[in-house]
Amino acid sequence: MPRKKKIDEKVEARIGELEDKLLALKADYFGTALDELRLPRGDLAVVTFRLGPKNFALPLWAVKGISRAVTIIEEGELGPGYLGVINYHDEMVPVLDAALALGAESRDLELGDHVIYFSAGGRRVALAVTAVIDVETLDGEKVIPAGEAGLPRRPFLGAYDQGGTLLRLLEPAALLPDVGGTKSPRSKK
Repeated sequence: MPRKKKIDEKVEARIGELEDKLLALKADYFGTALDELRLPRGDLAVVTFRLGPKNFALPLWAVKGISRAVTIIEEGELGPGYLGVINYHDEMVPVLDAALALGAESRDLELGDHVIYFSAGGRRVALAVTAVIDVETLDGEKVIPAGEAGLPRRPFLGAYDQGGTLLRLLEPAALLPDVGGTKSPRSKK
């Protein structure tokens, strides 16, 4: 019987990093939730933000930009769950009501709020939040998958204990109100 060759720890770590990057690229390309592939084993870069009194995080691979809140143009055809559209680098991007997407009461955009632009389900979307806190690296092995953490599978990937506070890691595509349908948020009725 052939002996199993021992792999160098550095090589094994690099393989894990490349696998994680490949999964993120696959998820982005196919518009598939990362949790449907698997949680990363190594470091996971996230953008942490506050929505009201609670902190959340989005995987950095999905984030395309961050800005201060500016005027949102109301557009009736977007449907429930959207606040309107915002001009981002000469592209009209639909803005999700983050509070409503997370099951809280809808809130208006306020002076000082932030907008996180991300890709999900093959399109660019914006998320209106109270404040962006930081870009951090989490140990992916310490992320408790949704379902095991007492969180529903959607819109969460899982949770991370950040110094005694539960940081909820969101799955970008699951935030979209019409993720299961074929209607684009900018399509005509």
